[in-house]
Amino acid sequence: MQSILVGRYPILLIDESQDTNRLLIDALFVVQAHHRERFVLGLLGDMMQRIYSDGKEGLGQDLPSDWATPGKRLNHRCPKRVIRLINKIRKAVDGQEQIPRTDSVEGWVQLFILPSEVADKPAAERAVAKRMEQLTKDDGWRHAETYKSLTLEHRMAARRMGFLEMFAAIYEVENFRTGLLDGSLPLVRFFSEQILPLVNAQRRNDRFAVARIVRTSSPLLSSDRLRATEDQAMQLRHATDAIDSLMSLWQADAEPTFGDVLRNVASSGLFAVPDALRPRADRDASSEVLDDDGAGENVDRQTKTAAAIDGFLAAPFSQIGPYAAYVSGNAHFDTHQGVKGLEFPRVMVIMDDAEARGFLFSYAKLFGGRQAGDTSVESTRRLFYVTCSRAERSLALVAYSMQPEQVRQFVLEEQWFEPGEVVVGIPD
Repeated sequence: MQSILVGRYPILLIDESQDTNRLLIDALFVVQAHHRERFVLGLLGDMMQRIYSDGKEGLGQDLPSDWATPGKRLNHRCPKRVIRLINKIRKAVDGQEQIPRTDSVEGWVQLFILPSEVADKPAAERAVAKRMEQLTKDDGWRHAETYKSLTLEHRMAARRMGFLEMFAAIYEVENFRTGLLDGSLPLVRFFSEQILPLVNAQRRNDRFAVARIVRTSSPLLSSDRLRATEDQAMQLRHATDAIDSLMSLWQADAEPTFGDVLRNVASSGLFAVPDALRPRADRDASSEVLDDDGAGENVDRQTKTAAAIDGFLAAPFSQIGPYAAYVSGNAHFDTHQGVKGLEFPRVMVIMDDAEARGFLFSYAKLFGGRQAGDTSVESTRRLFYVTCSRAERSLALVAYSMQPEQVRQFVLEEQWFEPGEVVVGIPD
């Protein structure tokens, strides 16, 4: 295997090497040691941006004497003020400093410390964006679509974008999570890639798009169905009636659930129902919650999965639009971890340990002055560094805290911010 690798790829470069699985890195070190005359291994990365736990610790230390270790000091992305901030953040870790381009703008950084008990956090964050617009004289902060908001956890974005009910139900099942987050889960794709485009096209009165979607995806107009029927005009009327029936769910400003849409489509035959949803296609809406009267681990797991699907079907269908935008990367929200390597003119970083409900990261500990050596503090510092370094022009940091004054004192003592850059409370 080593000979095949070396023969095919005598030069191998690994980007984001700090987050590459440690076992793979160790294996490649062995290959390089055994074939040093024929194989060149290059590792590209920054240990300050290591945010996943399966990466190799201490990568870059104790390297063989014949390894070159070039550095990259010039930061091409960030404005001068952001570079000064990220240099301060990493000073306690390795002391490395970056320098801006000669043509870099000064840029803006503001920290807003808000009490954890704020009732309407999305409204508070809109107030922050309004203040940033006033400070920077940049109307890109006026509309959410023109700045990127970073949350600690997907659930936080789901709540702010309005698809929490459907998301939370499916996210409870571990086997569903990956597909839910990348948009590939069949029971969700059924709604996002077939029904939603048809509903949107019908609302736009785009007859060409409606015809294309139905001809491509509906069994009613499949080639086999049309060949088998003697009256194709009648089959076309069946398809039209099925579309009309689907759209009737929104009459009188009604808001149908996923379950309502599923039962309608299954009844008309407009689309083929995924296997995971077939048992629920004929079930009454009143019986959408499964009783757990079984025993044993397998039964419990099946029951949990069934309950998750039922919870999803009980959510409003209107949530599928913002969900689809989020997983496609077209939304103005993303996660702290998901934007590594990306850049945006305006960035808002939302830090809320209580809402994120996580255990790997703790901004409360970082801003509370916990010393180096605490694992969660070090991982949070690195994550904070990653998020701050995404900004190309201006950076707004929103920290929800039980002790706002303590946070303010800490960041000023660390000289991360100037006094005028720290705002305690929701800005007017």
